[in-house]
Amino acid sequence: MRVLHQAGHNTVWNIDSFLNDETGEGLIFSPVHSDCKNITQLNDSVKQCSLFDPQFYVPNSQKAKLQSYDFFPESIMDGFETSDYQVIAHKSARLCLDFQIEQDFQAIIVPCRFYEDLLTDFIDRQKAFTVEPFLNELASNQTTKDIYISLSLTSPMIMDKRFRNDILNWVTSYQEITGVYIQVDFGERLKQIQDYDKLNSYIEFVEELIEADLEVICGYMNVEGLLAAVLDVNAVTMGAYENTRIFSIDKFLVNDTIKMGPAPRIYLPRLLNWIRYDTAVEIKEDFPTLWDKIYTPTTYSETVLANPKKPHFSQSPLYKHYFILINEQYKKLSAQVKEDRVASLSDMVINANQLYQELISSGVLFFDSNCAGDHLIVWNRVLRNIRNSL
Repeated sequence: MRVLHQAGHNTVWNIDSFLNDETGEGLIFSPVHSDCKNITQLNDSVKQCSLFDPQFYVPNSQKAKLQSYDFFPESIMDGFETSDYQVIAHKSARLCLDFQIEQDFQAIIVPCRFYEDLLTDFIDRQKAFTVEPFLNELASNQTTKDIYISLSLTSPMIMDKRFRNDILNWVTSYQEITGVYIQVDFGERLKQIQDYDKLNSYIEFVEELIEADLEVICGYMNVEGLLAAVLDVNAVTMGAYENTRIFSIDKFLVNDTIKMGPAPRIYLPRLLNWIRYDTAVEIKEDFPTLWDKIYTPTTYSETVLANPKKPHFSQSPLYKHYFILINEQYKKLSAQVKEDRVASLSDMVINANQLYQELISSGVLFFDSNCAGDHLIVWNRVLRNIRNSL
């Protein structure tokens, strides 16, 4: 199993962590955050082990960096119109494929369009929009690179077993496809998925794709990536900012609304969670014995904690701390056979829950439910389902 950085804003942090801290095996680059010039100027050795997601999710996006790519639908048409796109779909596909091949990315990603609604003609729309134009252009290209179809779905789609089966039958009908690069908009306000049906359906669908001999890249993963890592997936991702750990189309839309920045958080792997930095300091100062139980140090976190000034969410150290620790967790799981991976993560969930009970019994109160470990209850049940299916 590979670990890939889900790049976004401040991609330089991901690249630094990859090159200097040796976290992950590559990156998935994001054109909405990196213009064409920045991508072409990347070190070849980085691109050769990485992927490029064309991000056609919102084809009429007005985001400037997307416009720097000559193959992006809005750019190529000088104003995207669904009814007219079919005329130039093959040109867009050819330019996009040429770009990925010329830049020598490790594999090819065929993009998709995002639809919020569970459409009966979802597959037909994706086929006409990109999949068949791309595959037709690939037939004359003769590239030997692996081909992944991007699947951008929502929770209602993956919770509908008939819809899921239709997607599976469609994707497996293409002999030239290596696998899928999947992102799901779970429609959750919380930072962890705490809805059992949504999370269990996702895990079931990933298993179904694997059983169909498709390689699966699980994109935009938060700590739930550890659940995906117990399966035989090809790759999982890790991202810095929240919009690279949760998939939504917000980043592709021009929005003038001023948003409050998130509170800084620190990843504590023994709790399987990100904790608000204020709470972490409270535990460290008031309950040092408990702190020793829950805290895993890195040079980045030690530097931040030694600084009397509170960190800001826009600074890199706590994210680089996270990359090191989640990467270690991924690697420990991937080194085991599936049955042992499930058992190991189950033990981690039980231990994390016990630590939470100690924290609560000691009088620690959490600012919000994102810190409180409520997701562990759902994880425990999902893991039980995986164990029963072995």
